[in-house]
Amino acid sequence: MTSTTAPVAAPAATEAISTTRQRLALASVLMATFMGLLDGSIVTVATPSIQADLRASFGEIQFVIAGYTVAYAVGLVTGGRVGDLIGRKRSFVIGVLTFIGMSVLCAIAPTAGMLIAARVLQGLAAAVMLPQVLSIIQVTFTGPARAGAIGIYGATIGLASISGQLVGGALLAANPAGLGWRSLFLINVPIGVAAIVSARATVTESRGGSTRLDLAGASLLGLGLVGLLLPLAIGPAAGWPVWTWAALAAGVLVLAGFAVIQRRLQNTGGAPLVPPRLLAQARFARGLFLVLVFYSGNAGLFLLLAYHLQAGLHFSALGSGAVFAPLGLGFAVASLAGKKLAARYGARVMVAGATLMSLSLAAFVAVVAVAPQQVQALALLPALVVSGIGEGLVAAPLITTVLADVAPADSGAASGVLLTGTQVANALGVAVIGGIFAGVLGSTPDEANTTVAFADYVHATAITGGIVLALAVLTGLVARALRTRH
Repeated sequence: MTSTTAPVAAPAATEAISTTRQRLALASVLMATFMGLLDGSIVTVATPSIQADLRASFGEIQFVIAGYTVAYAVGLVTGGRVGDLIGRKRSFVIGVLTFIGMSVLCAIAPTAGMLIAARVLQGLAAAVMLPQVLSIIQVTFTGPARAGAIGIYGATIGLASISGQLVGGALLAANPAGLGWRSLFLINVPIGVAAIVSARATVTESRGGSTRLDLAGASLLGLGLVGLLLPLAIGPAAGWPVWTWAALAAGVLVLAGFAVIQRRLQNTGGAPLVPPRLLAQARFARGLFLVLVFYSGNAGLFLLLAYHLQAGLHFSALGSGAVFAPLGLGFAVASLAGKKLAARYGARVMVAGATLMSLSLAAFVAVVAVAPQQVQALALLPALVVSGIGEGLVAAPLITTVLADVAPADSGAASGVLLTGTQVANALGVAVIGGIFAGVLGSTPDEANTTVAFADYVHATAITGGIVLALAVLTGLVARALRTRH
């Protein structure tokens, strides 16, 4: 049919189809995003079951968690550049398919060694899969729709980081088909298959400006991040042996060398893995710092709350996850509202969110310090709801604000850098806040540890909660520097 004989309603129908296709494309990449990020934390609640079932040592269990986190963080920037080179849709589908396969290997692992190896490969698959998401969103949407989609993406990242305790505890309690901890990995199969089917039908292929992969830069970045993140992941529980400090120092030096080489490569007309021009953009650099502060504070709060509920108040993993639920509910509601508010008020929404976080954390510390043990969990719920609302108002517009000045050709690298920043922030938050908590408590916080008095947990939680409160205040101050008027 030619344009002269097409019915008048055709343009509207085409627009509706296009909108449906865009929404399905967004749904597919967000399913994978939630799945990949959730897998970094959901396993934590199952570590006692895994250790008993596989007769694993404490060190092996630590590597089950750290193997995924470190491999994922190490591969993110390189994964983003691979998408720029061979195609974002192709890389996304390959990453999801590999992630599904590694999830199955994790679920059937007969030994701790096999589980660790599968977790490392699963983390590398996530590093190929997830950096493509922002790039796919940028080529799928334009104008205000793009800002809205990125806002939902930012909210998904935050919601995944909150949901590990609740989803993991619920699956362990339900124990589908008697699978126990193995169900935490098998749940990825239907989610991943749905993401692949939807993406293949709705996502448009796209590439970035890279013509080759900076293998030397990828190697240096990987070594530097391993040196930085592995000690942060293992050190707190291992008592910070000498090797962890040596690895941290080496990681910092290697990353400094990586930065020098990347700048030299850019100046000579090469294709650096992380273009230094990204960090030269004031908005991106400040936004990356905001990501580090915000997510390290969140990781610290989640760890602190889990310790206090499980070790101090003797809640089960599922009971602890249920207390997290109001925080997640507040986050979800605020995230949906936050992207609309950000379109009107800009980064001022993040300032308001950080203010609510600060107020709620002050209330959190006060409740822990003065409320009787029997009613603390109930008394904490209002503060957690407000905290979730504040976090949602920050997370929803955060990614959009940070990427405002990034060129489409650099979207893969920018996505990898931002996601790496969230992983570094999570590791720093857990290591620093967990270390301070243990130092104030005078003992390794452990659910099985009944020798520590509740008053000692109150003291440690209140002191460490004050540090998390300071990070929330800093989040607001940095967000003020990013304020824009729309």
